[in-house]
Amino acid sequence: MAQLPEGKSRLQLVKEMAAAGTTKGGLPARQGRLVVPIDKLVPDEKNERKTFRNMEGLIASIKAVGIVEPITAIPNDDGTFLIRTGHRRWTAAKAAGIEKVEIFLREPEDEFAHRTKSLISNIQREDVGAIELAQALQSLMDDDPAIKTQRDLAHAIGKDETWVSRILRVLSLPEPLQSKLATSQVFVPYDATIEVARLDDSNIQAEVVEELLKGATVREVREIVRQVKQHHRTQEPAAERIARKEKRLFVTPYAASVIVQSMEGILSKEQIIAALESALTQAKDG
Repeated sequence: MAQLPEGKSRLQLVKEMAAAGTTKGGLPARQGRLVVPIDKLVPDEKNERKTFRNMEGLIASIKAVGIVEPITAIPNDDGTFLIRTGHRRWTAAKAAGIEKVEIFLREPEDEFAHRTKSLISNIQREDVGAIELAQALQSLMDDDPAIKTQRDLAHAIGKDETWVSRILRVLSLPEPLQSKLATSQVFVPYDATIEVARLDDSNIQAEVVEELLKGATVREVREIVRQVKQHHRTQEPAAERIARKEKRLFVTPYAASVIVQSMEGILSKEQIIAALESALTQAKDG
């Protein structure tokens, strides 16, 4: 039986090895809870969360009581640990001056399976900005050979294909605007970012982004977008407005649809209702 170091019990030795993040023979522990030096943890570069907002409260909490929920990680061959969940907690702990943290070790898993789970988790919490989320979705679709289309991606993360398409549309925004939204300490809701991407003019997009960062609501942004699009249409030549022939489709429960189509472009809500009432009168009259 190997001799224990002088003055140390076996329990002390096990605790010290756990604190150093090693097991028998100096190899990384593979599973379970460990207390390790914080500099033994390394962030996952493919994690979709790049910007951490409102950190002051979390830093103060960690200074006072430590990290309540352990960071999860997987062991690397070099004795470090790759963070799987808890990047924000790790960042806050470093800022709080914490030297050691408790982690929960997991066995390594398929990279694409992990990235999909991470995306789903962040989508459910809605605490990742639309730009970061769209970049992560696009990256997953580009890298995972099993995901070839937006439909495949929607199925993989359990979301509607239309939702996926709308989120990915934010990547059409100019790079400077994407960077500003992604790094802002003001969280901009998905819907608001998507509304900005619906605009065609990059200068107007930039103005709307500034309003969002000042606190504009999703409803206010939608109204801005509606007004911009309406103004754009009224500036078009009459021939183009007529050619547009705005159309509204109403689905009924009788295996039939009703279409109201304008001959002059834009239809107000009142005009649509009046057109439907007129059609109903004509139908009653035979």
